Amino acid sequence: MPSLRGVRQRPGPPGGLPRRAWSDRQHRRLRDDLVILSRLRQPECCLARGNRLAPAMKPPTEQAVLQAASRCLHQEAVTAHRIPMGRSHFVFTVELVSGESVIARITRHDRAECFAGFAYWRRQLARVGVPVPRVLSMDLTGTVLPWPIMLLEQATGDDLCNVYVDLAAAEKRTVADDLLDIQHRMSDLPPGPGYGGIASYSDLRCHPRWSDVLWEYFTGAIDQLTPSQRQRPAIGEVRRTIRELRPHFDRIDPLPYLIDATHQNVLVDGGRVTAIVDLDEVGFGDALYPLGVARAGLLARGPEADCIEEVAAPLCVGPIRQRVFDLYSAIACLKMLAPSPLSVTGPPSADSQIASRLWTLLDIFATAAAHREYA
Repeated sequence: MPSLRGVRQRPGPPGGLPRRAWSDRQHRRLRDDLVILSRLRQPECCLARGNRLAPAMKPPTEQAVLQAASRCLHQEAVTAHRIPMGRSHFVFTVELVSGESVIARITRHDRAECFAGFAYWRRQLARVGVPVPRVLSMDLTGTVLPWPIMLLEQATGDDLCNVYVDLAAAEKRTVADDLLDIQHRMSDLPPGPGYGGIASYSDLRCHPRWSDVLWEYFTGAIDQLTPSQRQRPAIGEVRRTIRELRPHFDRIDPLPYLIDATHQNVLVDGGRVTAIVDLDEVGFGDALYPLGVARAGLLARGPEADCIEEVAAPLCVGPIRQRVFDLYSAIACLKMLAPSPLSVTGPPSADSQIASRLWTLLDIFATAAAHREYA
């Protein structure tokens, strides 16, 4: 059974990732990104935001990806290999004739707004010094490929969950410092127009309260479970805890956080965070939520998540906040176990070790979050 260790709070300000300049050229590109967002077909985008299943999309062939990359980048692409990352998009590494490697992300037409959102938030996050990859090219119209495609520079490193077990204790502390620094830099962005993940500050498809976001996460996940799975005691405990803590959630301000920077999409190389690679949306609400996701993701794969608990410590002061952290991890377990209508990869197989550990973690976190005397 995975262990849940106590958190450690480290004194002192977060460490220093280098800030990046915000040039006039970047301002012009940001305006271009806003134009792209305004041209997207809103009805299709709205369908993607709900739980209705979109038509299945077959993975693009490597040959099609090569042709599209060559056209977008105006140089020959020689090899393309699909890589096992990204739940909502198909992701390929593409090697160019120059020897450079780039990342190709391909999605459905009803998810084209994600790539425009990536370009928009990339500009915003680079301005405050968050390490993010450059957008090299993108086509949202289906001109170079039957689906929207985005090409990014390839950042060094691998997902945190893939390297975590091999990190030394000192490296985990350094990663925690880097994540704290990124969290601090996010506070330089303005508050949002509402709550939840949005593609830009002008995206008004947000929720009026943080509790509404959590309820959507919870109900969206359990709707995808089997009837017998929905009868587990942990489901009822999570439901009751969300309702009980609603007054606390409704006092949370819509502050920015990296919604998909969890145990995945945080690249680590040499014991340092090198890039955040999923920027389709930025979340507004409680920055503790993605840390709850990261903790669940790491514990599903290994015995501890001390690095994430250290980052979460300043946000977990007091008994209510510790319960909230456990609730977020319980909701994350549910979302990882449930098939997503937007996923191209699906949840872990029912008989896998990760699925088994996620069910165990769900029971642990749901019980901890439900107990008022827990702290």
